[in-house]
Amino acid sequence: MSITNKRTLNEKGIIFSLDAGISFTLVLIGMLVFAYTLNAYAESAEQITANFELEEKALMIADAMVKNSNTINPLLGACVYDADKKRVKTNELSSAEIKRANFVEFGKIFVKSINYETTSGKETITLTQKNSKNCITAKRFVLIDNKSGLIFIQTCREG
Repeated sequence: MSITNKRTLNEKGIIFSLDAGISFTLVLIGMLVFAYTLNAYAESAEQITANFELEEKALMIADAMVKNSNTINPLLGACVYDADKKRVKTNELSSAEIKRANFVEFGKIFVKSINYETTSGKETITLTQKNSKNCITAKRFVLIDNKSGLIFIQTCREG
């Protein structure tokens, strides 16, 4: 075999190795981008699920407060009870009952405060001093002491 044939074989081998190396690098980069995108999607889905749970609990607590009567903790029901009809008047609340509300915690979710406003003014009841950056407020239209108003129940997640 002559020297020119060896040089040609070596040059073709180098070109083939370089092509294989570039192809492998491109495939590896593509797989890394795919893994990164999949991880970002999984983290986003986890956050959306956590936020949905917080929204769900906030709305359930607000519904319980304006549709039930609970003498132990008015946060779970502050409606006026009609003794004549022997039933709870939904969406009719008593400001005295609202002020008696106690702190409630459901796992990592808790009620931080209750605010309400009527034509006669605004009132804020702080149930805990816990701090949280992940809070949501459920708002409901109600009658408070026979005056139309709004009630805001701020629900938060620890952490």
